[in-house]
Formats: sequence, structure tokens, C-alpha cells
Amino acid sequence: MPKGSTTFRLVDTTVVAADPPLVERVLLDPGCLRRWNPIPERNYRVSTAVLQLGTSIESTVRVGPLRFDFVNIVSDHVPGRRLGMRTTKGLVDLLVTITWEQVEGGTRIEKLVDGRFTESKAWLWHLLEPAARRSARHALEALKQMIETGDYEFTVPSQLTPDPPRCPLESPPDFF
Repeated sequence: MPKGSTTFRLVDTTVVAADPPLVERVLLDPGCLRRWNPIPERNYRVSTAVLQLGTSIESTVRVGPLRFDFVNIVSDHVPGRRLGMRTTKGLVDLLVTITWEQVEGGTRIEKLVDGRFTESKAWLWHLLEPAARRSARHALEALKQMIETGDYEFTVPSQLTPDPPRCPLESPPDFF
């Protein structure tokens, strides 16, 4: 059994054939997040209509027969550049940072996941590592495909792109 905490880092990058404002809008829209990020359908709740500092995202993650409740908080957002989220409840302490920048051919997106298991849970990393690596890789692949095929619908209006939302909210927020 490992002694001490276990830390890990997962880094994935992709280039999406789209302009940065579209990428940012997809990243900040909770409905889009639910589709490209490996967040399960069960117990998925977002506290705001658009991801912003302080937004909480609650979910239950399923890995095989195991289920883990998580609460993530948007802890960093630099418009046009970066989005950061950290766990406040969950099996593992996570800090997820997504950055994007315009490059030739579109927008380069990098997703960095820094994680830490406490000493009492460190043994779980060996069981969960393959699924965590697949999930991280799949997230950016799904995001790229969703954007490049136009297979998305926004839930809130935005000045980032002219695309209209399909807004299920009774009182939609103003533009973000």
C-alpha cells in the first residue's frame, strides 16, 4: 500500500477548426459542458446559467460499479484565455485548467488536470488511472468533434457569437 498522498497530472491538447470566441462560448455553456466533458447524467446540477466565478457543478461520477459524488467550483476565468475549476467535494482533489488561444488553423485548447489523493485513498489511483486517462483524452476529442461538426446548442445568449440559444430557462439571463 502506498505511503503518503498520491499526485498526478494529465495534460491533453487539441486544435479545433473554430475561432476562440466560439470555443469559449462552448466551454462556458453548462449544456455544452455536459456533452463534451465526461460528466454523468445522474445528479448533474449547475448553480448558474453560464459558468462564471463561483459556479458550482454537482455530479455523480461512475467508474465501473463505483460511484463518487463531486462538487466542482469555477475558481478562475480569464475571458478569452482560461477557465479553471477545482473540487470542493469528491474522492480526489482536482484542479482543472483549460486554456485556449488562436493558432493557425483554429484554436489550440489545452486541458490540464492536477489531482491529489490523500494517503487513505492513494491506493485508488492505481485502479482509476486508466479510466482517468481515457476520460481526459476523450473529453477534448468530444469537444473538438462537437464544435467542428456544429453539433451543439447553446442554453443562454452570448455576445461571443451570434448563435441563438435554445433556452429552457423561464427567465434567461442577459448576454454574457
